[in-house]
Amino acid sequence: MEAETRLVDLGGRFLHVRWWDAPGDTVLIAHGVTGTCRDHSPLARRLHAAGYRVLAPDAPGCGFSDAPADREKGFGLGAFAADYRNMLDQLIDGPVHWVGVSKGGGLGIRMAGDSPAHVRSLCLYDVGVSLPPAMTRSLGERLAAPPLLPSLAAFHAHVARFFERNHCALSAERLNEIALGWSRRADEGGFTYHYDPGTARQFLTCPEDFDLGPQWETLSCPVLVMRGEHSGVLPDAELNAMLTGQPDAETRVIPDAGHVNMLDDEGVQDAIIDFIDQHRMPEGTRQ
Repeated sequence: MEAETRLVDLGGRFLHVRWWDAPGDTVLIAHGVTGTCRDHSPLARRLHAAGYRVLAPDAPGCGFSDAPADREKGFGLGAFAADYRNMLDQLIDGPVHWVGVSKGGGLGIRMAGDSPAHVRSLCLYDVGVSLPPAMTRSLGERLAAPPLLPSLAAFHAHVARFFERNHCALSAERLNEIALGWSRRADEGGFTYHYDPGTARQFLTCPEDFDLGPQWETLSCPVLVMRGEHSGVLPDAELNAMLTGQPDAETRVIPDAGHVNMLDDEGVQDAIIDFIDQHRMPEGTRQ
């Protein structure tokens, strides 16, 4: 079954959501900072085949979702969490198993810390509770000025080089899917990324997003933290400090992987599905 499309009204703005329906628990897959709802389609399809309902939203300002109205703070995790709570309250009853990659993982920590009734379990890929100021400044500058490529072929080649640099091997089919999902035709001609450059404002106006220790230490749901072996974002020291605050959290290091990961590897998917299976809602309690 291919995904349905849902447009969720957030009070005059639409959040675009891909939806695979099933009678089991609900899994929400939250992509990284400039990704789209198609980033983790193979994982979504495997989860659906295992009996789970799956939601994969385009984050506000990414893909086909409208950008936040607040151009200063609207791209931060607090505003995103409010949008996602609104979306979940409209679409489902009960909590979700949250699978979050990079910013989608930070959003999961924020959601599970501030709204524990919405999150039954939390699976994070390569995200910690902090980022050094130099990294946030660099990311803010880079994301504010996405490159403009002269053709779709040039954009495709640019995306391919990005994955090569980041220790992320993709099949030709997946590279095509992601490059198309990440691209949009620019008004002036050529192709650029399919995200609102206002996304960069998070790194300039939302310093609280990079100090998630208070939310992390209050988490009450089961947690799995997956870290890429070559991660430049989640060093061993920070992961160890996180485990001090959440000693029951499970951890797994993904060999030969970096920060960028589409969760296509079968072993990574097995670990995610096994973790969610362990924490499913008891039969008869799902709504």
